[in-house]
Amino acid sequence: MSTPRGWAEMARLQTKGARILVVEDEDAAREGMVRLLEGQGYEVRGAGSAEHADHWLSAASFDLALVDIGLPGMDGVEFLRWALRRNPMLAVIMTTGLDRTDIALECLKGGARGYLLKPIDPLFLMEAVRDALVLGRLLRAAPEGWEEGDATGA
Repeated sequence: MSTPRGWAEMARLQTKGARILVVEDEDAAREGMVRLLEGQGYEVRGAGSAEHADHWLSAASFDLALVDIGLPGMDGVEFLRWALRRNPMLAVIMTTGLDRTDIALECLKGGARGYLLKPIDPLFLMEAVRDALVLGRLLRAAPEGWEEGDATGA
């Protein structure tokens, strides 16, 4: 498994047990995502606000955060910037019910690894989570001096 393809397969196999934080103010949506992700073997915590998410981020290390853009208090875009300053290796996927290209671009330029429109298809969510976790594992395992754009051609 010394080739990039081998690394990707190894990273894919190592996503089980990853720690995920779901930051969503709508109880039913948050609880549904938590149950779905736990059912896939992930360790998941839920937070209904940015303040509650801060508690979890202070108490534990996470591999990925699913963050609603429309959070009360600190909105999701602010939270994205704040969380990545705190932990640059945290994979963040933004979720929203608003189909706004300008916000999607702002999130992606700000470091989000994905942007999902609600209602989110469970299979699409699982694929986005897996892909973000695999990329995160590959970035952590990359040789010193390697940058994300080296693989994407960006």
